[in-house]
Amino acid sequence: MINCGLKLIKPPIDPVCYNGQLREIIGADNKLSRLEQQQILEFVDKLPGFSPAALKIISLANNPNTSPTELVNAISMDPMLTAKMLKLVNSAYFGSRGVASLNRAVMLLGFNTVKNISLSLAVVGGIRVRGEFKWFTNDQFWEHCLACAIVTKSLAKKMNVGALEVEEFFVAGLVHDMGLAALIQKMPKEMGDIYDPSYQPERPRHNVEKEMLGFSHPELSGLIARRWKFPPSLVAAIEHHHDPLAAPEEHRRLAAAVHLADSGCHSLKIGIQTEINIGNITKEELAAAGLEPDQVEESLVGLPEAVEGARFFLEKVD
Repeated sequence: MINCGLKLIKPPIDPVCYNGQLREIIGADNKLSRLEQQQILEFVDKLPGFSPAALKIISLANNPNTSPTELVNAISMDPMLTAKMLKLVNSAYFGSRGVASLNRAVMLLGFNTVKNISLSLAVVGGIRVRGEFKWFTNDQFWEHCLACAIVTKSLAKKMNVGALEVEEFFVAGLVHDMGLAALIQKMPKEMGDIYDPSYQPERPRHNVEKEMLGFSHPELSGLIARRWKFPPSLVAAIEHHHDPLAAPEEHRRLAAAVHLADSGCHSLKIGIQTEINIGNITKEELAAAGLEPDQVEESLVGLPEAVEGARFFLEKVD
């Protein structure tokens, strides 16, 4: 979470409904003790909330009648978010220079882009991989996620996604694995065993998670996204980024794009260097995205350089 000096608050949730969702995901056939189950429940419930500014931005984003002035006022509530936003707007990635006000930033980038940047910054600041995890570092984890975001956005353009939706594809790629980071933070030993490259290397890791823990990191990612009141499209893409065909039809293209990007980034070992089996891409998954294999390969060309050019997304404001 971006430390802006403001009190962090959680979105309003129904505790009974929320814990019911958690217990449904953990499942009755899991391998965890009752104490471990309770610890997972408490851990997810205690994940950092968003600042008042971030929560306001999410609320405004779901209101079609929101005005640019309302968005600017919400961002201005958080000085650190404001500083990071202006730094991003003036970066080579967005091709702008000399932008000194949020009003100008919204005019140049548009409401949807600014909203999605705000959401991205909040998540990147709030989720971390524990330093002692032996298979990849926090920096490597987020570098992988940034690569996925870049590729997912590139695929969106090849899919002829509307201009207002393209940045949502970027966000989905960036935050798709937040449940993985959360599990590593809470269960480093168990996750260290699961992600050992020598342990059942022929099996996708999320399937091994399901077998050993009773639930997988995409399921936990989706639950966290619901808790933080993400839009339904992002929830579906995050929850189904390893099984996009199971996503609701209206969100299947987005989930498929994230899945294809994730697979490509793992194959190139961008960020995460450890060999991780996430399953093979199927013809049906390509069809769900409306893409051909060569289009996916084209989106991976020059990826290391693109990640370097967008690394500021992961940097703290000085």
